[in-house]
Amino acid sequence: MCVWEDRQVERAIDVRPFVSADRSAVLNLVPRLTIGVAPWRDHVAVAAAVRGWIDKSTEPNGGGAAFVAVAERGVVGFVSVASIEHFAGERDAYIGELIVDAAFEGRGAGRRLIAAAEQWAREAGYRCITLDTGAANSRAREFYAPLGYCEEDVKLTRILDELPDPGRA
Repeated sequence: MCVWEDRQVERAIDVRPFVSADRSAVLNLVPRLTIGVAPWRDHVAVAAAVRGWIDKSTEPNGGGAAFVAVAERGVVGFVSVASIEHFAGERDAYIGELIVDAAFEGRGAGRRLIAAAEQWAREAGYRCITLDTGAANSRAREFYAPLGYCEEDVKLTRILDELPDPGRA
């Protein structure tokens, strides 16, 4: 069962819609999204893909929304949310990226960003909101569970030619 847990959050962090002037600060956070990426994946390529996702998710009239967490020192977090079709045909809201500056982990920025994405999804009429994270990103998985996010799918990968073919005896 998924249970939502409320915790105290720092009051000096505000969340507001992303504006183009935030782009540079958000892109500075991109390396945080390579945490938990499988070791056989190219982290440079992953970071490049993330930059592309951020650019796409922040396009005007892109159909979704993007929010930033702002503290006294500036942008300390980012979340994007859009629409995705579940394989069963239902449209879900989908959190594409959630990034929080390491210095602001555990201070409420991530929770506030998730709340903004969830509010957008409710107002847009979605029943579910989903996201993906790396299986090895235990910190992220521990962050999402108390907020009520349940594991729904598991993706398995096999590196070919590293292990004997299971079809051969």
